[in-house]
Amino acid sequence: MVAFPYCSSASVALISRVGREKQRSRAFTLVELLVVIAIIGVLVALLLPAVQAAREAARRSQCTNNLKQLGLGMLNHESAKKRFAQNEQYVWNKNGTAGRRDLASHLVMVTPYVEATGLYGQIDLSPKAANVPGDQLVQGVPLRQLPLAILTCPSDDKTGVVLPDRGTGLENDWLYLADNRPGPVATTNYCGSMGAQLMGWQGCNIKTLVGYSGSVYGMSPIYPGDDWFNTTSLPNACGQTGNPRGDCPDPATISGVFGRSAWAASIREIEDGTSNTIMMGEIRPSTSGFNWVHGWTLSEGMWFATTGPINFETDPEIVGRTEICRRWDKDFSTAHGFKSRHAGGANFVFCDGSTHFLSESIDYTNYQRLGARSDSENVTESF
Repeated sequence: MVAFPYCSSASVALISRVGREKQRSRAFTLVELLVVIAIIGVLVALLLPAVQAAREAARRSQCTNNLKQLGLGMLNHESAKKRFAQNEQYVWNKNGTAGRRDLASHLVMVTPYVEATGLYGQIDLSPKAANVPGDQLVQGVPLRQLPLAILTCPSDDKTGVVLPDRGTGLENDWLYLADNRPGPVATTNYCGSMGAQLMGWQGCNIKTLVGYSGSVYGMSPIYPGDDWFNTTSLPNACGQTGNPRGDCPDPATISGVFGRSAWAASIREIEDGTSNTIMMGEIRPSTSGFNWVHGWTLSEGMWFATTGPINFETDPEIVGRTEICRRWDKDFSTAHGFKSRHAGGANFVFCDGSTHFLSESIDYTNYQRLGARSDSENVTESF
């Protein structure tokens, strides 16, 4: 005990007790502790959206970079081969008869130009090959089960290697059975654009969907609302009236840069200018039955267009499978539209290699102008 000169023992005891009480008074009470915890909780709640926004910004940046690299790869392919990489899918021969289907997608054909030359070198693309490229073994697995990082947007949680039935009844769906694609496939979040293409009407009128009541655009005599500039409904070189999905490799009746069949544009065929024409855009594989079943390697699932509005929802787990315009296996105009997991729009790469984030609220006609390579109309808003 510290000695206190000139103090009685009672005074010393009193001073010591007061000192101990002062020490005890410095500790937090339960109420104060709860207040501190509440303040910390509020701060975390305020910071969490900012952290999530920062993470999404990073994911979106990676997604944009993937599209940039794919766009540059396509431009290098065009420089070497004098046209962009095409789907190897002979849906129709020029005499109007059906040809061999479901060979290699344009993403397979561009792999040598996106630092995947080793992968491409293991594929047999000859007509005498026993299996289509997607079924050939690469790195010990069928190519259709091999995911590529450059094809995956980190914002989409339904990517990678997936099982097409995913427990929603697709195993009994006509699409799944007819195409005979059981087993896992690797997905893609990116696809080339067919532009403002006639897609195949199943009761979904795009004009009604986008609120257009005029008589200038979307006047296809075959499918109301599709074919915004009335160019892909014309008779084509395969002897058909109209070219749904770009099935015929006839450039005069394909609006965009790619067709579903074995055709892709050259730079000189981008008549509206490379900086005004979409080359490729984001897709969500879980929203399109054909892409979900076939994955990134098989051309049967790689036909997307600007015909459907950006981010128009067709995921059967969200909207079901019976509502007109939202059926992922029948409403080709919307199911095969460009979509992303990014709020408010989707990423695109244009034919000059530039990337742009297009708002889902973009004027629909302007969007079709950006999709078509030779509509000869001016885009009336910035993007």
